[in-house]
Amino acid sequence: MFLISNLSNETRDRVRNFIAGSASGVACTLAGHPFDTLKVRLQTEGTKGRFNGLFHCLTTTIKEEGFLGLYKGATPPMIGMSIINSCMFGAMTIIKSKIHTDTTTPISIPEIMLAGAVTGWVVSLVACPIETVKSKLQVQYFGVKVYNGPIDCIRKTGIKGLYKAFIPTGFQRTSLWAYFGGYEFSVRKLRSEDGTISVGRSFLAGGIAGTCFWCTNFPFDVIRSRIMTQPDVKPGEVPRYSGMIDCAKKIYKIDGLKGFWKGFTPCLLRTFPANGATFVAYEMVIRLLK
Repeated sequence: MFLISNLSNETRDRVRNFIAGSASGVACTLAGHPFDTLKVRLQTEGTKGRFNGLFHCLTTTIKEEGFLGLYKGATPPMIGMSIINSCMFGAMTIIKSKIHTDTTTPISIPEIMLAGAVTGWVVSLVACPIETVKSKLQVQYFGVKVYNGPIDCIRKTGIKGLYKAFIPTGFQRTSLWAYFGGYEFSVRKLRSEDGTISVGRSFLAGGIAGTCFWCTNFPFDVIRSRIMTQPDVKPGEVPRYSGMIDCAKKIYKIDGLKGFWKGFTPCLLRTFPANGATFVAYEMVIRLLK
């Protein structure tokens, strides 16, 4: 607190956003990881996989792996979401300041949406390898153990493999335009006359932001989940998916258009508590660091 107070206003704002973003990542993981596990498993299995639907996936996971099976792969996102959200909120602050240079007027929602789209590609550099490890661990089913943990997964996947899904991740994260735009629009409508917003309304705005985000990018999320979780290949072997276009073609050939929305229900169930918690934690830490 003392160290932050000695910084210039601009630098202090950036540091506060990085710290608050880190806290929001922890809150997001705790609130939403079980739903994320179900989402990833349904996405990667497709319509003809081992699960008949959301409820079957949930009951099978708990029956075979216990309740903690829903938190499988939680360690990477617990750390990773702290890093990702720290970069996301920090980069968003910097990019907004470059887009809207007039500090005497409030930034417009279109400007916020543009900043969000640019931030999406920046954050993808950090998000892609972290979420690749998370996804690979999430689809280790009962009785099948390819990786002994995050470090072993990183070692076996390799740097190139960790960035195999970078392009679809970039397109997916571009929807931060809807995320931050949706949040700002909601906050401006829900804010009290004195300019403050309650915890409950901040939670609601965060849930709306998350819904806007996922409704505008989910097909790309399915594609990147498939690419991230495809089996590791040895030199000379042909991967299951050669890239984003090849993956999209194969999903459509087997599952049709509905294949690009597999896992959408648990995603929507997750988005309100996870993103509501994200923005509540973020706003609370920002206030504490003022």
